[in-house]
Amino acid sequence: MDIEDKILLLRGILGLIAGVFSVFAGSFIYALIAVIIAYIVSIPVVTFYFKIKKNWLVFGKGGLTLAIAWFLILVTVYNVFG
Repeated sequence: MDIEDKILLLRGILGLIAGVFSVFAGSFIYALIAVIIAYIVSIPVVTFYFKIKKNWLVFGKGGLTLAIAWFLILVTVYNVFG
């Protein structure tokens, strides 16, 4: 698996975790903060774990994947438990 694929997978999993947390956060602001924190946490992980110096791979790659995973899990879990 390429490093780019691992970054996408990592940010997708972080989006999943943030989406589950956002359902139980109780406020839309806390839900947005959860996804922003997940993105911020992913930056040092990508930088140090994968030892990448390219800005696009560190900051851009997988950002949309994280947001889509967060939103889909948020809606799915909300509908299951709501």
